[in-house]
Amino acid sequence: MINRLGIVEGYYGNLSTFEQRKLIVKTLSTHNLNFYLYAPKEDPFLRSHIDIDHSDNWFAEFENFLGYAKDLNIEVGIGLAPTKSSNITALKKKINNFTERGVNCFSILFDDIEENFSFNDQLNIFREIKSEFPNLYFDFCPTVYSKELIEKDSIHKNYFEQFIQGFPRSEEFFWTGEKVISTNMDASCQEELHQFENENIAIWDNYFTIDSQPKKLNISYFDYLDKTFLTTKKCYVVNLTGMPRHDNLIINLMGSFVAGKKDSFESILLKHGVDERFLEFIGLFDPKNKMNLKKEEKDKIHKIMFTWFHPLKNEWYPYLHNLKNWE
Repeated sequence: MINRLGIVEGYYGNLSTFEQRKLIVKTLSTHNLNFYLYAPKEDPFLRSHIDIDHSDNWFAEFENFLGYAKDLNIEVGIGLAPTKSSNITALKKKINNFTERGVNCFSILFDDIEENFSFNDQLNIFREIKSEFPNLYFDFCPTVYSKELIEKDSIHKNYFEQFIQGFPRSEEFFWTGEKVISTNMDASCQEELHQFENENIAIWDNYFTIDSQPKKLNISYFDYLDKTFLTTKKCYVVNLTGMPRHDNLIINLMGSFVAGKKDSFESILLKHGVDERFLEFIGLFDPKNKMNLKKEEKDKIHKIMFTWFHPLKNEWYPYLHNLKNWE
């Protein structure tokens, strides 16, 4: 059932280099995953400045990256966010720029947009693009993409009602679950979408993201995800963090989860550089666990922080520091 299983570079705050992206692609391939959605919030030429082209140097790097991914059988998709209805001409040009270089998969994203234009405007853009490029694949991200957002205010509720009534049942769209950052992924996380075919509800999984919760780091062996639910999807992508070492750990955990957890959680953590002394505290990074730390445990974390030398520790440092300050 799953056609596209992989990751999305769809976070705020960091913009990876193409060398870092190649490392992600290699890790995806190693763990039998197949999809990389390029949709960083910090690339203005995909969002607020969609009417401006990337530079020639950028496209040269992108083409090299795309060729590398294709050699490893990783499909690269592009996420485009037209922030207003007048962007349609620029959007078509942008799609042409990428299709000329071999991209065939696009997501039209209306998440987190500042300008408030209606669902009908968004749907008209989506339909026009689909009609203009009938041989390409397109999916859609609505402005209301979780249950949490439906309940935000009357504007979001009305938008969602229009979406339910008007979005074509044959098309795929993204959903993040009960919340923007959901800690439970099973059939219950999409109960509000019973009008749609389950396989057309693509999951954008924000469990590991850090951009909207800068003091928290979520880590688990995908224990929050119902594997049966996963296998009913045509598309499932995990949003990364922009921390290269940590992101490769996430992909390793994802691939191993899909393969049946043949490797232990601890062995994967150790392989990626986690200090063995910290394994007893790793549960602190599971949002479902509530743990009160004693002074001696905080002292132990403090000692680990200053005697563990590894690039992964450098990425985790702010979160380790936050742990030892827990009350």
